[in-house]
Amino acid sequence: MVGSRADSGTTDLEIELVAHLRRRDRFTGTADVVTTVRHCLADIAEDLAPAPEAPAAAPPALVAAAVRWAREGVALETVLTACHGCARDALEFLAERIADAALRAEAMVDGARLMVRVVEVVTTAAAAAYLDEHRVVAREHQTSAQTMVAALLSGHGVATLAKRSGIRVAPAYQVVALAIPPHAEERAGGLEAVSAARRKLRRVQAALGTPLGSRSLSLLRADGGTVLIPLESAECVPGDRTAPGVMSAEVLQLVAEAAEVRPTATVAAGTTAEVPELAGRTHDVLDRLRASGQPPGLYRLTHDATAEHDGAAVDARQVHRLPRPAGTGRRTRPGKPGAA
Repeated sequence: MVGSRADSGTTDLEIELVAHLRRRDRFTGTADVVTTVRHCLADIAEDLAPAPEAPAAAPPALVAAAVRWAREGVALETVLTACHGCARDALEFLAERIADAALRAEAMVDGARLMVRVVEVVTTAAAAAYLDEHRVVAREHQTSAQTMVAALLSGHGVATLAKRSGIRVAPAYQVVALAIPPHAEERAGGLEAVSAARRKLRRVQAALGTPLGSRSLSLLRADGGTVLIPLESAECVPGDRTAPGVMSAEVLQLVAEAAEVRPTATVAAGTTAEVPELAGRTHDVLDRLRASGQPPGLYRLTHDATAEHDGAAVDARQVHRLPRPAGTGRRTRPGKPGAA
């Protein structure tokens, strides 16, 4: 064990190793990252030298620095590369010292074991700090995005919220009302049904992320909700079923595969000021389509109130005659925030 045999030269070698890691002239690169990592390696090596197998807490300086780097956008790969570069240099130092001093091979083995343990502590702590910080940032963004959707749907406070959150308001939006039937696991009831619904929602959100991009905004529950997709013009989507970054039959199919059920969506496009009205229309038509037993799929609402199903048109007069679900009125704030 490292430091357990004073006559082996290991203890002196550990002291030299720590001093070597603390030298300021050993490394070049991203100064803040490399310097912080190097000093953390030295601190951990000093703490672990008497008993490398003992539990070791990461230095608070490393955790704080990793959180800062994550928020500033420094890649985790940069941090881990710095860590392994410093460890590699330390192993080369150990090899040179053992050769120069004619120390026994056990000293090199003990030194290598110590460095492996040190690297384990640093990389685990840095990766955990990065993940924790990214979760915090993701929650902050999700909260801002949900608040922005609520503002757009109500038509109030949009400019103020955009300035405060940094979320750009587009000149127009594709408004999607989405209904997702329950998965088979949700029908079982109990806690497992709640967990199944949350898993389904996460799969749906992930499925929407790639084709619609990070600028799309949504208020979704396990049974559906509202998605707002930014457009540069209200006229750039209605006749184009294959435009990238908008809701299409192909995107809805991705949602179906993720949810493992067949969803129904109604879609309309208009200016930002029209979003509240369009959201009311799309959800109203969605409710009536489902109540009348229309097939799942994507329905596009045009300016003349026609709801067109992919592969089959539903006449505008027929849509207006569809029965309104019992106990429901016209929605004024569709897509209330739900579980994320």
